[in-house]
Amino acid sequence: MTTPTYRTDFPQHCRTHPIDGMTLVFHRPSGATHFLDSPLPQMLALLAAKPMDAARLTTSLCATLGLPEDAEARAVVEARLTDLAGIGLVEVG
Repeated sequence: MTTPTYRTDFPQHCRTHPIDGMTLVFHRPSGATHFLDSPLPQMLALLAAKPMDAARLTTSLCATLGLPEDAEARAVVEARLTDLAGIGLVEVG
């Protein structure tokens, strides 16, 4: 079984604006607007730099945020990737 790779068109096809500690994202291709809280904007920024699988994204995100990399972190990343794919901000390949 192949491990899925995640990619995004963020921020090239998005307009963003910080609001009260969150990030407002207008996704031009879909016409949808989303309010994102940490770690979602950080995840999108990492995926914009380089498509990667959930394990590699967990490693990069934990290093970026200074958090321990463990099973709980991996579960959170996987759940948030599912959320981001569901709203069209991440593509699974």
